[in-house]
Amino acid sequence: MLGEISEEEFAVFVHFLKKTVGVSPPGRKRRSFGRRLKDRAEALGFENYITFYRFLRTKEGAAELSALIDFITIDQSSFFRGDQQMTLLARKVFPELCSAGPKRLRIWSAGCARGQEPYTLSMLLADLSATRSVDYKILATDIDRASLTAASRAVYGPEAVKGVPARFLKLYFTREKSPKGGVYRVREEVKGRVMFRLLNLMETPYRLHGPIDMILCRNVMIYFDAADKKRIIEEFHRLLPAGGALCLGGAESLIGIDDRFTLLSHAVYRKNG
Repeated sequence: MLGEISEEEFAVFVHFLKKTVGVSPPGRKRRSFGRRLKDRAEALGFENYITFYRFLRTKEGAAELSALIDFITIDQSSFFRGDQQMTLLARKVFPELCSAGPKRLRIWSAGCARGQEPYTLSMLLADLSATRSVDYKILATDIDRASLTAASRAVYGPEAVKGVPARFLKLYFTREKSPKGGVYRVREEVKGRVMFRLLNLMETPYRLHGPIDMILCRNVMIYFDAADKKRIIEEFHRLLPAGGALCLGGAESLIGIDDRFTLLSHAVYRKNG
């Protein structure tokens, strides 16, 4: 059995993750991440931590590296999370983006995890489409392949859909049987508007075609340092048109990072003209 990981060994992994994907375990996860490294190194039969580290840098170690990234970054994600922000999008932001008449809306959900957020946006826009002509597409990206695979299935258990308003659950989900009980599948009219893609926010410039009318990137910035945040926001600014919207997490802010946006409310910003 391996002993506890040393501070020097732990620092090697932290530096590697920071350089590779721009993230490192936040303070609250450092102890549990150390245990995770120990458990996985032992399970895979490595005799020491540095050999495990070298394995993570190989093509064969890609899946294991992805699992470690997921362990660090995955936070609670849910449908209609941040209900005040979702209400603002539905009642103000989306209608204003479509105010010039028939509109092709392009939305980017960055750090989409298992798909709840882009599907929430798709449901809101599908609802808006009932009263006006809206042609929308949503690009949903994440750094974790397993999360993207789960998101593309668009199947969720009863606990996952508890936050979905009853009307939306009835309109945009299909109840299905499964070996583990009932599950809910996102209907095609919502699912078909979302495209999932692997993207590392550290690899700038992004290979995306703008303009993108709105970018939603919630609870992702907390994993980056100030310099990386500035670089990412610079890319968001490049891709958004004047008047485009940027949605961050409730505890995130552009103060001291970029003054070219105006705060509307509930961590929703508008790019200045």
